[in-house]
Amino acid sequence: MIEPKILKQIEKRLEDDISKEIELIKNEIFFILDKDLDIYFLREFVKQYPRKLLKEKAEVLLDTLLNYLMKEILEKIKNMHIEHQHKFFKENLRDKIRIEALSENGSFKPQPIKIKEEEGLLDKTITAAPGIALSAGGIIATVAIPETITLKAIPAVSTLFGPIYIIKKLKDKNRRLKKIWKKQVNSYLKLAKNDLKKWLLDVEANFLKDLEFFHKKISSSLESSIDRGSINYAKIKNT
Repeated sequence: MIEPKILKQIEKRLEDDISKEIELIKNEIFFILDKDLDIYFLREFVKQYPRKLLKEKAEVLLDTLLNYLMKEILEKIKNMHIEHQHKFFKENLRDKIRIEALSENGSFKPQPIKIKEEEGLLDKTITAAPGIALSAGGIIATVAIPETITLKAIPAVSTLFGPIYIIKKLKDKNRRLKKIWKKQVNSYLKLAKNDLKKWLLDVEANFLKDLEFFHKKISSSLESSIDRGSINYAKIKNT
């Protein structure tokens, strides 16, 4: 029901959307890495946050793809008989595909990012104090942070975007670590981009498969109606 030419256009738009979302993820991660935050926190941040963002963006891109496909289908459906339109909407194809794509077996599962550090570099890195200063509403407070901090200890990563500063600037070794991590994030996102595209194209294939099945079903129903009409006409004619 969707011409190959239209599908190519949809896939091109989708690829552009994927590139934009991956770039947004990279910018958000680099924005945090450029802050003077506790190096142990940043290590956990880099390990966990890219994967979290990829899962969120995958759902956004899934909706984008389904919107592209449904827009084309609705243009076709409106020219169909009202009975067939009703049957199509009853199929609830969009929601069906979306639920399958977000299920445990069908959802996008980005691989964990593997952080490699120069031997001993992190251990030799010394911060002035395991604490950061937070400023909110004019009140400044110092909060102690364990060296083995994980993201679970932070109520929301978004709080980092406020005026949060480490008490003392990290040393040159910290900057070296950040540079290493940025390269690793870049490589990770390039691979994730390909995996994300493949997952979305698989979703598209499932959508088209179900759409083809529906089209055959209503075509068969239409042919049956024509056959029944022909039989009834023949009976009337022979009486």
